[in-house]
Amino acid sequence: MSHWHLTTINWLDALPDDTVKSIRSASRTQVFQDKETIFSPMIEPDTVYLLEKGLTRLYRCSNSGGEFTLGFVEPGEVFGELSALNNDSRESFAVAIDQCGVLKLPKKVFIELMQTAPSFSFAISKQVGKRLQRIETRAEDLIFKSATSRMAKMISLLANDLGQENNNRISINVRLTQGEIATLVGCSRPTVNLTLNDFKKQGIIELKDGYLSIVQLNKLEKLADAAPSYAE
Repeated sequence: MSHWHLTTINWLDALPDDTVKSIRSASRTQVFQDKETIFSPMIEPDTVYLLEKGLTRLYRCSNSGGEFTLGFVEPGEVFGELSALNNDSRESFAVAIDQCGVLKLPKKVFIELMQTAPSFSFAISKQVGKRLQRIETRAEDLIFKSATSRMAKMISLLANDLGQENNNRISINVRLTQGEIATLVGCSRPTVNLTLNDFKKQGIIELKDGYLSIVQLNKLEKLADAAPSYAE
């Protein structure tokens, strides 16, 4: 994978044993089922989350009820950290994709780690930077790229982040609804349906029971890199 993320829980191994014990005793692990909300907007968030197992979707809602997916959290990644670091209200939602195991760290414990463990602080800073960079790129794509290019780019990124190569194809082993894909790409569900069917007809992807497989990654990436135009 080309993107950067924390290796599952490995940052704990670099900390002193007594610090790890303190973190574990002050935190708690909770299991969330598929589509269950992990957190929602709040004025004074007091918890930071570390995904130990599964996949989590981060998104925001407009006043009209529309959703925009900010991205996904993989095992080993911290999320909900910005509101803790900036002492701001939390504006996003986090929802489990499949079953998730989450370590819930009190805000105070997380901030103390940032202040006393340089390696941990550096890792979190890199993670936050990469996540913000991807959000900025997607916002740019919404303005300059067509829905077809955005869809191709989104599928390419999912293949890179979550895909497994098998029999000359890349399978994305996460079941996403067309509505969820629409919130990632920033277009309507009918547009998602039409574009996916077009990709299928071209032999670029396969769809089975809601799971995507990429058959021609090179062709998909060419569509993703198509010259900018005003969004459809």
